[in-house]
Amino acid sequence: MTHPLDYHVHTRFSCDSKTEIATACEAALAQGLCEIGFSDHADFEPLDDCCGYLRPAAYWAEIERCRRKYDSHLTIRAGVEIGEGHVYQEEAASLLETCEFDFVLGSLHWVGGYPVFDGRYFAGRTLEEGLRAYFEELERLAVQADYDVLAHFDIVRRAAYGCFGLTALDYAPHEETIRRILRTLVERGKGLEINTATHRRGMGVPNPPLQVLRWYRELGGEVITFGSDAHTIGSIGSGFDVAREMAQAAGFTRLATFERRRIHWIRI
Repeated sequence: MTHPLDYHVHTRFSCDSKTEIATACEAALAQGLCEIGFSDHADFEPLDDCCGYLRPAAYWAEIERCRRKYDSHLTIRAGVEIGEGHVYQEEAASLLETCEFDFVLGSLHWVGGYPVFDGRYFAGRTLEEGLRAYFEELERLAVQADYDVLAHFDIVRRAAYGCFGLTALDYAPHEETIRRILRTLVERGKGLEINTATHRRGMGVPNPPLQVLRWYRELGGEVITFGSDAHTIGSIGSGFDVAREMAQAAGFTRLATFERRRIHWIRI
């Protein structure tokens, strides 16, 4: 694959980004991407700063405008990143009825009232207690939520880095739970994202690590995507050389692309 696909890009329709969709499209073209998937936040957790921020109609209108503008030069996919879709099932279902999204990222950002991407998550918890609580909640999301791809599988690494300075974690004690989650993805036909944000932020390899990717492949997993989790144009498509190496090392030969939530394939 000469030109990678970035399926996790945020814009000004997320509360934590100021990037215009058109500007992101220009950056994608400059990076040699042939396809970009926007995935602005749809959060319903009242503690989240982005709760209720997404304006679906305006978001969709801008996507359509840029599709017309870039036409044959860049394939633009309209996605959404739904946080805690297993907790806010009615709200998520209502949103998904509003627009015909191409793909849906399922994300876990909050556990027990704490953000799992922040060192505060481990306040009053040991590392193992925090990891156990995180993966148990992630299993509930994997089973119950409506999504196409599970995003940043072990985003809790960011909290571990912030609290303990760790760039790698031992998942052997949690292998049973992790394998159940991955088996659920396989049984439901859902995908797993290789998210390069941890690599870009100096926290080691993209997430999940190669160990987890291999477990997913061994269990029959086939659906993977690359996502930069970009909130600025400089991050679009970043770290995809490392993501490609990891995917190939785990035994994957193709990436999933989505149109109206149906999977298509492109070789890595």
